[in-house]
Amino acid sequence: MAYRLSFFCRSGEERGDEALDRLLDYLLESGARLVGEWLGPFEDSVAAFRLGTGIDRPVADLLTLEVHVGVAEIAASVIAASPDDERGIWGCDLLATVTLSGDNPDWALVHRIWAAVVSLWRAVPWDESSGFEIAAI
Repeated sequence: MAYRLSFFCRSGEERGDEALDRLLDYLLESGARLVGEWLGPFEDSVAAFRLGTGIDRPVADLLTLEVHVGVAEIAASVIAASPDDERGIWGCDLLATVTLSGDNPDWALVHRIWAAVVSLWRAVPWDESSGFEIAAI
């Protein structure tokens, strides 16, 4: 079963591939080497990468890092997560998601990604089971 963690962001990014490149550059500057593969092609507003930590091969199962850019592109996700805008995420223009599956999730990389999206875009984390309370964990 897969676990999905979402981050609602205000980024100013116009293309999914440019946003993902910026995030990957930040991750590479701020920690251990990464291995991965580009997924796609997608439309301009979406980009995705399978990613893991390691030198020649991942030390844990690869995760999927996906970004969607544009207020209109992510509006349904924003409204579903916060129908009353209690968390102030309406108007977000980037949704980053991390999907973990397999027997050996790369939690260290999840924490690196979390720190990166907060630093780059003041991200607000959310998941289906904890909602916005995931930030308190």
